[in-house]
Amino acid sequence: MEKNYPRRLFLGRSLLAATGLICIPTGAIAKEFDSHSAPFKGYSSYTDVKTDLRTSFLGKEVSVSGKIFDATGKTTVPNALVEVWHLSPEKEVYKHRGKMFTDVDGSYQFITDWPNREPGKQHRIYFKVSNAKKAIFTELLFSDFGANISGEHWEQHQQLAENKLFPSFNTFLNRSEINFNISINN
Repeated sequence: MEKNYPRRLFLGRSLLAATGLICIPTGAIAKEFDSHSAPFKGYSSYTDVKTDLRTSFLGKEVSVSGKIFDATGKTTVPNALVEVWHLSPEKEVYKHRGKMFTDVDGSYQFITDWPNREPGKQHRIYFKVSNAKKAIFTELLFSDFGANISGEHWEQHQQLAENKLFPSFNTFLNRSEINFNISINN
């Protein structure tokens, strides 16, 4: 009987490849795919619906609320999907993620731990807002002293009146509250 090494080699390598694919976590595959489709690092469409992103109840926290407006900046958008994510406190990973839907008044709200920040940058929370027709990405920047918008956000959301465009910021003890409005085309 002749030994058939090429066939055995092929079968052995096929078995190794199949085992390797089974061992790769699906989150790693999704993370690779999602990182190319979003303008900001850390986005994942595989996020649970939740509004409390806190992992600790002892540290600094930030509560963010606001309304989603249509392209005119005058009418709110009910049932819009709001996805948020940011760097986890004291870490360089994006484990703080959540998503929620706006209510009948176009309002959303969530609470989270105070995010970590990249060196030389402000703390920030990233947003993806979508409805049946459109999706937009934006970011909210803040520090211990106030909240800001990026130049891109200002350009994309100028239709909001000035009192709606710029975020408001209040802080008391270890909790900061930010009101942040966003517009999206219907």
